[in-house]
Amino acid sequence: MLFLLDILLSINLWIAYKYFKNLASPPILMGAGMLAASLMATSYYTEWRMDKMLPISVVILGGGTLFFTFCCMILCRPNKPVKHKRINEEIKFPIQKIRIFILLSIAIGFLGILLKIYYLKQAFGSLSFSELIIARRMDEWNGTNDFNLPSFVRQFGSYTTVVSNFTIWLLALMFSYQTKGLQQIKKILLIHISVIFIDGMLSGSKAPILNMFMQFGIFFLFDYYALKGNYQISRKVYVRLLLILFILAFSFRGLSLLIGRDVENRTNSDLLAEYCGAEIKNFDIFMHASNISYSQRWGEHTFYSFYKDVDPNFSIQPGEFQYVGNNSLGNVYTQYRPFYEDWGMLGIFVMNFILALISMFFYKKSEDVIKSPFILNVNLLIYTSMAMSIFMAFFSSKFTESIMRLGWLRSVIYLLIMVWFLKKYVLRYGKS
Repeated sequence: MLFLLDILLSINLWIAYKYFKNLASPPILMGAGMLAASLMATSYYTEWRMDKMLPISVVILGGGTLFFTFCCMILCRPNKPVKHKRINEEIKFPIQKIRIFILLSIAIGFLGILLKIYYLKQAFGSLSFSELIIARRMDEWNGTNDFNLPSFVRQFGSYTTVVSNFTIWLLALMFSYQTKGLQQIKKILLIHISVIFIDGMLSGSKAPILNMFMQFGIFFLFDYYALKGNYQISRKVYVRLLLILFILAFSFRGLSLLIGRDVENRTNSDLLAEYCGAEIKNFDIFMHASNISYSQRWGEHTFYSFYKDVDPNFSIQPGEFQYVGNNSLGNVYTQYRPFYEDWGMLGIFVMNFILALISMFFYKKSEDVIKSPFILNVNLLIYTSMAMSIFMAFFSSKFTESIMRLGWLRSVIYLLIMVWFLKKYVLRYGKS
């Protein structure tokens, strides 16, 4: 049955690419992630005993993803890419104003890091950088929650996260167009990226770091399409994108060690398989269970993060950690487990339609960037903030965990304020 899932997801990705062309489109992002996880599970066919996979698991994983693609196609009627005038002109950026803004952001970000380390040491003692990250993560995992950053320190982190969108956008423009003006501030942009990277490490999660790569990829693709005037990608760019993906894959264990994870006895391939592939097996184990506990409150598994925002005391039983022999599979089950637990088969299709509706709305708004790549577009920033959640559908319901919550709405408001400020006081440029 797993081979059938591979075929179904391959067909889905082919349909998505033929229709949308844009590698940054929602159905290609979700389809690529699901196919990668399925192929990884196939490579562990014997170790994970994938021969026991249920047909219903294939229907939900493959059919649900294909349904998402069809919904996106319905919501985006033109099935041919619109060709735009190739961008030949260069914008004269207000380099001095940008330099001052980025330097100020570096100072704020660095101060935020120092404050976080200070309060971490106050809570856990004089430990090393990696040990502090481990201590904070263990505090969260154990449920003790003894450590709580002061609100004003968290605002430093929020500022760094929001402004990172602008810095990554500038870097993508610099790489795409070799803009002379931006080359002058290349070093401080890279320094700011380093600050963002370290701030992300302090969360104890790989998500903020990986999200930086996803954001850069989305920005770069939109800039590239604007430069070419169509959705065609050269073979050289494909090779470079694949090379970056391979580097990220092979550095997965190193990244885990960097943020303080205890993975010294794990190989890179096994660790990567647990994070991208084991979810397929876990979901099938979930479907095998005869004692599936459906939700007591409407949508409690799907909208857990929203309920938690509203009621900090709200909690549900987390997913069980799964093992096949000596193989650790983690405790995440793709985005389809919470949908199924809350509403059964109906939830699989209704939620995929809702996800398609929201993601396609911002994706279509973002396409204006292809006409004017040098203009900071808030819709593109919003779309890049949800792109990783769309791609991570193979992992868990990241979209409802990260996007359908009050915290994300606050981040959108912050983005709107930042774009307004930058356009009014910083990015007042003209064409050269």
